[in-house]
Amino acid sequence: MNVLVTGGSGMVGKYVVDELAAVHEVEVLDIRPLHRQDIRFHSVDLLDFDRTCKAVGRYDAVVHLAGIPHPLDDPAEKVFRTNAVGTFNVLEACALNGVGRFIFMSSESTLGLAFSTTRLWPLYVPIDENHPLRPQDPYGLSKVAGELLCQGYSERLGIQTICLRPPWIWVSEPNELEIYRRLRSEYRQWSKNLWAYIHVSDVARAVRACLESRVIPQHETFFISADDNWTGVESRELLAEFFPETSLIANDFAGMCSLLSSAKAKKVIDFSPRYSWRDLIAGSP
Repeated sequence: MNVLVTGGSGMVGKYVVDELAAVHEVEVLDIRPLHRQDIRFHSVDLLDFDRTCKAVGRYDAVVHLAGIPHPLDDPAEKVFRTNAVGTFNVLEACALNGVGRFIFMSSESTLGLAFSTTRLWPLYVPIDENHPLRPQDPYGLSKVAGELLCQGYSERLGIQTICLRPPWIWVSEPNELEIYRRLRSEYRQWSKNLWAYIHVSDVARAVRACLESRVIPQHETFFISADDNWTGVESRELLAEFFPETSLIANDFAGMCSLLSSAKAKKVIDFSPRYSWRDLIAGSP
């Protein structure tokens, strides 16, 4: 397949590009230089609609990773505009150029817990794609807007749109690894993130599975997560301490199970996480 990856120069994007380029013809659109010299690179700001349309062209699929990754370092207006308008511009460019498949990197932040300013808790566990979305922050709201844009373009034009909702994506970058090593002793500070994560290599594999699957409906959304939490504390114990309001807990929810369910992705796109936080933090128990 001939695939364009937006945001392919980013922290996660470079892993996705490497995974896809092993079997597909890949090009990258970004505002930063690409880490590989053997892949065609388009230097484009997605807020520039005309240049975006010219760059997209007639690809078999577009993987849309570009955007601001959280709401903590930029003004709210910039976060929402960059992510929501950028997604609209890419989808409209795909529509004008006849692109048939669009994969959107959404986020578990659509749930609203990660950056909430009021008290929120999971309504049930494990959380699946039917759980209500309650974002209060510009990042989570921009991802919900992106998912709605995908659904609208699918219904209006027949573009196949697939939205992936990963939690915190863990990468093998030295600075990030130092953060991960500190987390286990600080897990009490991270309840809003549900102690959920996914290894970046599993994200790349999930994107590839979406590209290559022949059975995905016209529009679909998937949580993709590691199967465990990263704390070393049993998940029911975490719920009892930090989310006592959550009373609906599946009978088979036990051990270190992730509070996010990837069951739908496992069934539909044959996604199965291969890697753990232990693969990144050598020597951790």
